[in-house]
Amino acid sequence: MKTKYSIRILNLLSIVFLFASCEKDDLDTWVSIEANKTTVAVNETVTFNMSGNAETYVVYSGDAGHDFTKSYLVITGGRTIDQEDYVLKQSGLDTWTPILTAEIAAYNILNPTSPLDVNTVIAGLRRLLDQSYYKDTAANRIRELMPRLKTFTDCQNLVGTYFTNLSVLLTPVGGFSTGVAINRYNLTYSYKFTTPGTYVVTLLGTRVGDKIYSGSGYIYNSTASASEYNFGRNTASVTIVVQ
Repeated sequence: MKTKYSIRILNLLSIVFLFASCEKDDLDTWVSIEANKTTVAVNETVTFNMSGNAETYVVYSGDAGHDFTKSYLVITGGRTIDQEDYVLKQSGLDTWTPILTAEIAAYNILNPTSPLDVNTVIAGLRRLLDQSYYKDTAANRIRELMPRLKTFTDCQNLVGTYFTNLSVLLTPVGGFSTGVAINRYNLTYSYKFTTPGTYVVTLLGTRVGDKIYSGSGYIYNSTASASEYNFGRNTASVTIVVQ
């Protein structure tokens, strides 16, 4: 009886490992791309034939606005883009303190009935140290400490002067390059290059795995995001010379 029970356990484990193996194999993505000709004249049609086991296919033709090396995927590398991140460091506050102290003293001379307490203002700024803020949020925090001394625009300028800008600004001039989505049931694409040059045409293929559940799954939160899925990607390319 014990032997039969052990065999059943082994069979169950084999099934589990089989499914785990299938998930890994499912994400092992491959793609290929070929052109019917690799040297063409301007405005001559090139036809690309593709193959692979991906679920989605995108072709980047390599010319202006469609260069894979300037695509969102390549440039961001999974990082959050264009995220403002202003931080007041101690060195910035040390530089600012004597200047601000003098400004507050001058203000108090002109406004003896509603003076500002320099110690209170500096203490408030110390509470901002090493915190990450959007620029406008940091400006609002400063203005809350001295609303009669500085306008909002003044405070924005102060953020730019004394805060350290750690923002990640990755969007290239003109925006990210884009590709053309290809029907996976008809893996052909025709294109005409309008300018002489050498172009690397890139095919990007993607496979998406099962959802990675965490916490309560969908019980309390029915939203989903790309980060909740495993995926496999691969690329292939062909070089076209346009004369």
